[in-house]
Amino acid sequence: MIKISHYNVLLADDEYMLRQSLKRRITEADKSFRVVLECGEGKSALAALEDGNIQVVFTDIRMPEMDGLELAREIHERYPDILTVILTGYADFKYAQEAIRQEVFDYLLKPVSEEDLMTVLEKLSLRLQQKYELPDEEGLPGNSAEDMVQQTERYIKEHFREDIDFGNIAEDFGISSAYLSKIFTRFTGESPVRYLTAIRMKEAKQLLAMTDEPIAKVGELSGYPDQFYFSRIFRKEVGENPTKYRKQRLS
Repeated sequence: MIKISHYNVLLADDEYMLRQSLKRRITEADKSFRVVLECGEGKSALAALEDGNIQVVFTDIRMPEMDGLELAREIHERYPDILTVILTGYADFKYAQEAIRQEVFDYLLKPVSEEDLMTVLEKLSLRLQQKYELPDEEGLPGNSAEDMVQQTERYIKEHFREDIDFGNIAEDFGISSAYLSKIFTRFTGESPVRYLTAIRMKEAKQLLAMTDEPIAKVGELSGYPDQFYFSRIFRKEVGENPTKYRKQRLS
């Protein structure tokens, strides 16, 4: 097991403002990840990996000279231990899905939501923990790992309709988001984000089957104020869109 202080990230995107935005959001979401390199296109990103101690690469799917998928293939061949996440728009969605079946670790659909980003960071953390060991964390006095998990569970159940920031929860305990995810998964069998999504989906399915509330309202009451995003997450989790789910339950 290799001991490191944090996971080093390289961002590859030809749009400077998008890079800065994602850099800030990654750091705020989970302080175990630190963006240490930024590149505007694939060839410079690949060259930067020769000297950099990088564990994760986030790359846009469309870049000049070398696009994100070509970069991902090169990384997979040269640096198989580096995990690559593709940033993609709807137009390239199926293309990115195919890449995942080959060598890409995961993808993020733009515009990137906080929940999707947290989910990917949690998945990355769980995979990286198989090879790397971060410093042990004790947290603030008076809170055992089990206590912190139970308090987090209770908070999620009481506030699932709100925008939950797991980084803030972890900070209140005096630990990192990665460590909170680690102990939460150890005690419950799933990550905090998956636990939150399961509760929201359960609420949404009950509302769809038992009320005539509009789809947008069902999403809002389930913790998804954006109807489009709610429908996308619902389809991903349940296998069909909210309207079809409701029709089948009411027929």
